[in-house]
Amino acid sequence: MPTIDRSTPIPLYFQLAEMLRAQITSGEFASGDKLPSEHELCSHYDVSRSVVRQALQSLSQDGLIETERGRGAFVRERKVPITLTQKLDPLQEGMAKAGFKLTTKILQQRLIAAPSHIVERIGDEKAIFLERLRYADGKVLLVVQNYLPYSRVPQLLEFTGLENTSLYNYLRNDLGIIVSTGKRFIEIGRADNHIARLLEVEPGSQVLFNRELTYDQSGNAVEYYESWHHPDRTRLTIDLYRQNG
Repeated sequence: MPTIDRSTPIPLYFQLAEMLRAQITSGEFASGDKLPSEHELCSHYDVSRSVVRQALQSLSQDGLIETERGRGAFVRERKVPITLTQKLDPLQEGMAKAGFKLTTKILQQRLIAAPSHIVERIGDEKAIFLERLRYADGKVLLVVQNYLPYSRVPQLLEFTGLENTSLYNYLRNDLGIIVSTGKRFIEIGRADNHIARLLEVEPGSQVLFNRELTYDQSGNAVEYYESWHHPDRTRLTIDLYRQNG
């Protein structure tokens, strides 16, 4: 097993996560394999338990491992990546075109110390955390949690209009930040107790889980978000075409 380089400024948890990631992608740890325990990782790499947990959290957020309480961390089955191209339109616009009325309830809008895997994505140790419950024609549709770099959008903490306007429109019209590109990852996830309560489904229910990182016109990170969609009220539609030649 490789070792931690303590002479570099790269955080220890990030180094550990990258080493485990390489072992997973190379097949050294195959799908279904149990990773070494937290104690074993601490002992081998001579790092604290908090470093190990940060590394495992990063891998879990990337969908590479799954942690089971009392059993440890297991490598998830590899998923076939299917690349799609989609317009970055606000959800409200797309739903309006489909004949649905979108309404929003703000659950949280506050400043937080960003978890390590969020810092990696947005480049800021402080984040404005938004949690919103969104409805289609009055029925719960999805829960969305946004993390935005505080250094870029401190004004968002005081903005009170997100129940009536899209986040993208606010960023563009009030702050001059235009969301231009992004990466979206969609898979089947499971609703934990908190998400299940908000979606009004049973804990552990399968839901459409979405992760996205968006960038502005200069390539700087604007937000990272995760959303959980009600399984009975969401349909994914993909427009296809074949390029001539």
